[in-house]
Amino acid sequence: MSERQLKGIGVSPGIAVGRVVVVRWALPEVPHRVVPRTQVEKEVRRLRAAIKDVRRHFAELRERAVDRAGVDAARIFDAQILMLEDKEFIGGVAELIRENHFTAEKAFEFKTLEVRDLWTDTGNPLLKERLADVTGVAIRVIQHLMHRGDEDVWDGISQASIVVATERYTQEVTSPSIEPSPHQVRVLAADFAIVKAAGLEGVVARPHGAARS
Repeated sequence: MSERQLKGIGVSPGIAVGRVVVVRWALPEVPHRVVPRTQVEKEVRRLRAAIKDVRRHFAELRERAVDRAGVDAARIFDAQILMLEDKEFIGGVAELIRENHFTAEKAFEFKTLEVRDLWTDTGNPLLKERLADVTGVAIRVIQHLMHRGDEDVWDGISQASIVVATERYTQEVTSPSIEPSPHQVRVLAADFAIVKAAGLEGVVARPHGAARS
């Protein structure tokens, strides 16, 4: 088995030793199902209710990050909030529901993949930087629509561990409704604002690590 060494900037004093748990989020598998014409507007209402709830969730995370890390660091949550306020994007999801009789979660997945492919193909570095934000928002909205909670994140952590959150959208670990307990997480390696919003000891991970066999 190869060994990988990751370098970062410590934002908390001391040394932690423990099992490393790498946390990754991916879009949930959404079953393809069409709804009867009479249920289409109900799906649109489900979509709008989920967006409202998820936007509130990100706003709460931002407030906690402001309190613990400052306004500048908390701005990493702004892109997610703005996406949930994007009338063109949300309108596109609602249109998919109405035209194809998709469920709300399937329509959101479809629109997310469409936007990701479009932004990737442009070659614009600024748009590429936003891909993780798009994915993070989609994961949260789809999980909400499919009634999947945050508890799944911590189910596999039974002992004090060093959690490495490898993607920018790992602010999921700071959910106000389900924070990790001290016996689960000793150190969180992620973005500064995420570490502070979670109220954990942490390391600010750099974009690249040095790997050795």
